[in-house]
Amino acid sequence: MQLKKKVIYAGIVSAATLITSIFIPIIPCRIAPGIPNPIYKWTLCSLNPDKISSIGSITKYFGYTTSLRDTYLLTLFIIFAVVMLFLYYTTIRRKKN
Repeated sequence: MQLKKKVIYAGIVSAATLITSIFIPIIPCRIAPGIPNPIYKWTLCSLNPDKISSIGSITKYFGYTTSLRDTYLLTLFIIFAVVMLFLYYTTIRRKKN
């Protein structure tokens, strides 16, 4: 498979995952109450900006960031990289056979 096709497929899958994550909670996140020394709980979150509660809780997407913009970019880059690696290894097996 050509590199151009791999990049197109990976881009489509990462964009579809980002759009899906707006409607369905599929992004891992940590949620804690907005108190000093909070205890975080892992769960799956949606990236819908209308459903984000900024009062009384702290949400860290991927356990890393609280910003939705950064989470959008991380989602795109992580899924893109995973799909590219998957396509790389699946096409190597086909070339060897």
